[in-house]
Amino acid sequence: MRWISKPALPPLAISTYLTAQTPVEHGLDYSTFASSGMPQGGSWGGQLRRELTVEQCGLCAYTGAGIDERVGKLADPNGKLKFSGHNEHLKPQSVCRAELIAAGGTPGVTLGKDMDHRNIVAALLVSGSSKKISKSELFGAAHRENDPVPVVPTNSTCEQRFAFDAGGGVSATDPADQSAVDTITVLNLNHETLRGWREQAIGAFVEGIANRADAEEIVAKTTIPTNGWLPEYCFAIRQVVQSLLDTVA
Repeated sequence: MRWISKPALPPLAISTYLTAQTPVEHGLDYSTFASSGMPQGGSWGGQLRRELTVEQCGLCAYTGAGIDERVGKLADPNGKLKFSGHNEHLKPQSVCRAELIAAGGTPGVTLGKDMDHRNIVAALLVSGSSKKISKSELFGAAHRENDPVPVVPTNSTCEQRFAFDAGGGVSATDPADQSAVDTITVLNLNHETLRGWREQAIGAFVEGIANRADAEEIVAKTTIPTNGWLPEYCFAIRQVVQSLLDTVA
């Protein structure tokens, strides 16, 4: 999980929509926003997803998989899953709605947390192909459904709370960190397909390391975006390569 530092101002899709809708005092909820068409074509929800994807350097907020044009290259070795981009609420919309009503607000009329850009990230959405699948075969947002995610990617300490190994596995950095342990379970972050993707990405970078300078270059490439882009699973790659720094000259 890579830390997402949310900007103070919302993405243009949300700010433009709210500027138009606030004076008429209706449609101020995410479901209406996401299904509404833009004057120039397309949907506000689709535009927001593109803006969030850029904000996140092309990576899924939960898994680190590519959700820009790279999403089309993702493949499930078992052929059961298909993948797309998704606007994900860290606090579920149903919870936002309940809290708004409890506070005396009216959904669609009173602005709630479901339209707060700090509560929305771009994430990989995993679904079944033609074959029926169970929840255990999903991961990320689809596996989470509406369960609370104890450690969210907007938490500035999130990267330090998960440890990755060269085989693509992930565990809590501190085994006593129950929130991190539960987050791995809620998002099913050790799913065999996701673990395989990470292992492949880590291996592709590690096999090219011949000396310390090579390792340091990889750490830089997985930390600093190039043209707004970061490698998939950059945080996992960086951890493994950093662990090798003391072993190479």
